[in-house]
Amino acid sequence: MDPAKLLDILGNENRRKIIQLLASRPCYVSEISGRLGVGPKAIISHLGLLEQAGLIECSVDEQRRKYFNIANNMRLEVSVSPYAYTVTLHDIDFGKGEKSEAPAEKETPATEDSSAFFLKLSSRLQDLKTRQEELAQMQQQLQAEYTEIMDRCLDSIEKVAMNPVECELLFELLKSETTLAALCYNLRLHPSVINANLIDLAERGFIEYSIKNNQYYWKIRETGVENE
Repeated sequence: MDPAKLLDILGNENRRKIIQLLASRPCYVSEISGRLGVGPKAIISHLGLLEQAGLIECSVDEQRRKYFNIANNMRLEVSVSPYAYTVTLHDIDFGKGEKSEAPAEKETPATEDSSAFFLKLSSRLQDLKTRQEELAQMQQQLQAEYTEIMDRCLDSIEKVAMNPVECELLFELLKSETTLAALCYNLRLHPSVINANLIDLAERGFIEYSIKNNQYYWKIRETGVENE
């Protein structure tokens, strides 16, 4: 699903509360309505949107009552900085990657009692929480360094660019490689103006291009990092 669309869906407070409630346990419509103080009709509408988005799913119990639970394991990340805004969605597939180091319940040794096994799992869970916190700290440090380097790049652009259009082009290409059409759209300039400045920057050794699917993709020229 488009992560930006998912972000819009989760922008509703009641839908976020429903997800939070279902993250604890499966619930019936009447339970959700009672816990949130929202009418069943509105709850059913919210559940329909969440189900379409693939966030939840429903099942029917022995009394033919429909209940809902979280359907997927995913991570939605929003990054906002002075130079970037990104929304990414990661589906977590338990069938790929490394297997969990925590022993599965069915593999519990017969000689190990339940309390010891529970404490082992609890210890592993705490270890994972610590690693999550360390990862979050590292992401913050990377974001701070990214912003600092972008600040320095912008100072440098002002010194090497010959005109305002070159400034804007170099800034766009710092973020990612892109096409002439995308640059024209983002900068609202005529293709002839963009193309002339791209060629000039390429001749001066600042940028280069590669051809993918019969399209020219422009990017900042790759070069070795010199020691300061």
